[in-house]
Amino acid sequence: MHLHLAGHLAWYDTQKRSRLIIQLAEPVGLSDLLRDLGIPIAEIAVATVNGVVVELETARVSNTDRVELFPPVGGG
Repeated sequence: MHLHLAGHLAWYDTQKRSRLIIQLAEPVGLSDLLRDLGIPIAEIAVATVNGVVVELETARVSNTDRVELFPPVGGG
């Protein structure tokens, strides 16, 4: 699975990477995977799987998926 951590979300990766490749033994819930990776769900405003916006709590992902996570954006 290809995972893109946009914005400040890369800071939650131990190596501060914005793009990761994760090998999954079987499909898993996206929210479960994020908890295992230490990425707070509250920090994610938009999640996409293969270019489609998904709900974090119900989405499932597998090795063939491309997942992108985006934090809320503020500015002034």
